[in-house]
Amino acid sequence: MKWFWIAVLIVVGVLAGILAFEYLTNSIGQLPSWVPGHVSVRKTRGHMHKRGYLAAIVAVGAFAGAGWLIYKNQRSVKAARRTTSGV
Repeated sequence: MKWFWIAVLIVVGVLAGILAFEYLTNSIGQLPSWVPGHVSVRKTRGHMHKRGYLAAIVAVGAFAGAGWLIYKNQRSVKAARRTTSGV
């Protein structure tokens, strides 16, 4: 169960990173249909910077959370090994 939340955070981070890339590189009219905020009219201009930056922040936060959980799990494993070895 320890690794489940790490895997979930990594998947969320990857998906948010892809979404941030789509928002920041494509104009509003050229967004893929699976991206929220897609407009079918090709004449619209501009990018959705706020959504892109928010998705990038979510991606960084998810990766930071996964890294923190990995660190915490490794630290608890080392502590358990220390107590069982009798040192």
